[in-house]
Amino acid sequence: MTLSKAALVTTLLLGVSSIALSLPEDRKQAINLSSDRAIYENNQGVYIGNVSMSQGSLKITADKLTIIEANRKVEKVIAEGSPAYFEQQPRANEGVVIASAQRIEYSLKQEEILLQRNASITHQGSKISGDRVVYSGRKQMVVADGGTDEKEHRVKMTLQPQAIPDSETAADDKPANSPPAESTNSEESR
Repeated sequence: MTLSKAALVTTLLLGVSSIALSLPEDRKQAINLSSDRAIYENNQGVYIGNVSMSQGSLKITADKLTIIEANRKVEKVIAEGSPAYFEQQPRANEGVVIASAQRIEYSLKQEEILLQRNASITHQGSKISGDRVVYSGRKQMVVADGGTDEKEHRVKMTLQPQAIPDSETAADDKPANSPPAESTNSEESR
């Protein structure tokens, strides 16, 4: 490997190493990145062809991946593909968020994912799809738009019911008008 190639690889890896992720363990993990080509210029790393990036629970695959930074910190990751895929576990006690779209913009500071064109996001069995979907991890909010195509300009959703704690389930099984339980300490037994 020539000195200039080694410098380019080192610069690119330093650029992506400051990506702030939701799981604290993710930030401690090594970044794995591969592509057919890589260019670093003007505070941007551009990876082209069969791009795969992972760090802890974060996984991104795309045809093209652009990493934008300022002051040596990553601000935004843009993945483009047919489709591009994004996957990450936001918190230890939650399932994985899986997203796909032709363009995915991940703003790290806002903890927000913008999905454009054939967008779909799935989390804990619930799925929302449309032309444009915005998922805010910080606000735990999703905003979706169906787009302008006259035939398919609708947002589609499948929402799973919330899990009910066992103590609430047991209380719900008891009939509302049932008489109180008989006392084992009755007058006749004395």
